[in-house]
Amino acid sequence: MRHVHPSSEIPHLWIHQSQDSAKNSSGNLYFHGTTIYSYGSHFPIADIVTRKGERAVMFTTRTYSVTTSKHLSHVHGAIPAGIQVFNVPEIFAHNYAAKDKHKANLESYRRRINEFALKSVRARTAFNKEWNHKEALALAAEANLYAKFFGLRFKPPTVPALDGNLVRKLKAEDDKRRAAANKAEKERERLREEGRQRQRQEFIERFRNGGQFYGYGGNYDVPTMLRLEGEEVVTSRGARVPVAHAKRTLVFVREVMQSGEEWKSNGHTFHIGPYSLDKVEANGTVYAGCHVIPWEEIERLAPELEAIQS
Repeated sequence: MRHVHPSSEIPHLWIHQSQDSAKNSSGNLYFHGTTIYSYGSHFPIADIVTRKGERAVMFTTRTYSVTTSKHLSHVHGAIPAGIQVFNVPEIFAHNYAAKDKHKANLESYRRRINEFALKSVRARTAFNKEWNHKEALALAAEANLYAKFFGLRFKPPTVPALDGNLVRKLKAEDDKRRAAANKAEKERERLREEGRQRQRQEFIERFRNGGQFYGYGGNYDVPTMLRLEGEEVVTSRGARVPVAHAKRTLVFVREVMQSGEEWKSNGHTFHIGPYSLDKVEANGTVYAGCHVIPWEEIERLAPELEAIQS
């Protein structure tokens, strides 16, 4: 029987108890019998306990390192949904000093229940008040099950009932705060959009006036534009193609528009400079790589192109 397994498999072998022990290759996650450990016997993660034919898992509430936290997560994830889990600070595999450890665990339940109950009372939002109240009740129920499972006498602290009127009042305040926050966020978004619009307009004007544009912010929010630079057509995305190729493409796009049917490359290559067309829609929109050039932009440049003698 193999005793060295991948870390992800150790928790499953442990919970199924299909063998008496196993470890990962580095030895920092392993189990002996019913107890699984992280980095040594000083840190038991969990222990499978059986009483009167019923199984449960005692799972530590302690944390240590990032790696141990990952071990805790993997082990918890391997426990089937039908098994009761008791989240306690003291894990004991062989029942040594069990009475003292039970006392510590029950005291931990008492402390945590009181903490959540107090947080619920002090909470200033309906969500936090209800969430902490729910946690306190869940811990109280778990503590009762723990005492029943081990045959112990324990009376968990009383969790005060939620004040319905107060919760409704807090919810109304929450709604008011959220509405104000949403309004403020919409105003911030409006100002951001105004800034983007100004940036786009600056980019358009810069490009149209022949200025430096490549790498200038805002260009990818603007439909692809075209302009002439000597013997080349330059796009607002930085591509350059010879005028002669651009004129040939103009003729081709007009033919597609006249046909009324979309053209796709489908293995047929139409070169334009070092690039090739992917698609021409029936409305004249041209697709070439990252470029989507609307017919209106092509039509705007057409008179300048046709005026050049080739």
